[in-house]
Amino acid sequence: MAEIPDTVVKFHTSQEYVDGQFKINFYIDSITGPAPAAISVQLQFYSEPSLSGPITTNTASPIVKEGNITTGLLGSAVFPAATTFFAVGGAWGMVGYNGNSATYPISLSSIYLQNKIGQNFPEYVDPVSKKDAETPINTTWSRLPSSPVWTTMDRYYYIKEFSERYGNQSKEYWAENQVRHIRPRIYGGNNDFDNLMPVPIEAHKLITKWFINY
Repeated sequence: MAEIPDTVVKFHTSQEYVDGQFKINFYIDSITGPAPAAISVQLQFYSEPSLSGPITTNTASPIVKEGNITTGLLGSAVFPAATTFFAVGGAWGMVGYNGNSATYPISLSSIYLQNKIGQNFPEYVDPVSKKDAETPINTTWSRLPSSPVWTTMDRYYYIKEFSERYGNQSKEYWAENQVRHIRPRIYGGNNDFDNLMPVPIEAHKLITKWFINY
């Protein structure tokens, strides 16, 4: 019986937070052709403190299943949870009952930013300035005993400079947007223009909530 060249396995991975760990699940979505005798999966967790690196590669013990290969969850790998930018990749292989084998890469996933309890960062880009709330984040910031002062006048001078750089925005724009410290003050962020951006009120709440578990 011809196997492996005639077998097509489609799969996907998913990630969840469980008891202080990031759990990466490997699911088989479909099997076309003869089912393999065994499948082995090697998952790698790539983490970095910022989008500019450096990258740390963590490799989990292989997920191996022999016999009765069906669709559904094949197995999982776990990695310690931490606030980090991460992506998942690796490789997998299968063996047929006739001894034929083949290996394939697991394409690198998109890069995600999660906090220590597995919450994805609520991404936001200001349509006027094109500033991104996520890109400048570094996951090694230390928490200060207290936040530097931010006053009404600080907000006024920021809006003034924003208007000079990007044009006057409507009264409604500033009613709907709050001024966000990209690096929060409690984590060493200052009131400099480059550390500030307008963010809609609800998005600002979500980002603030994410940083509670930074």
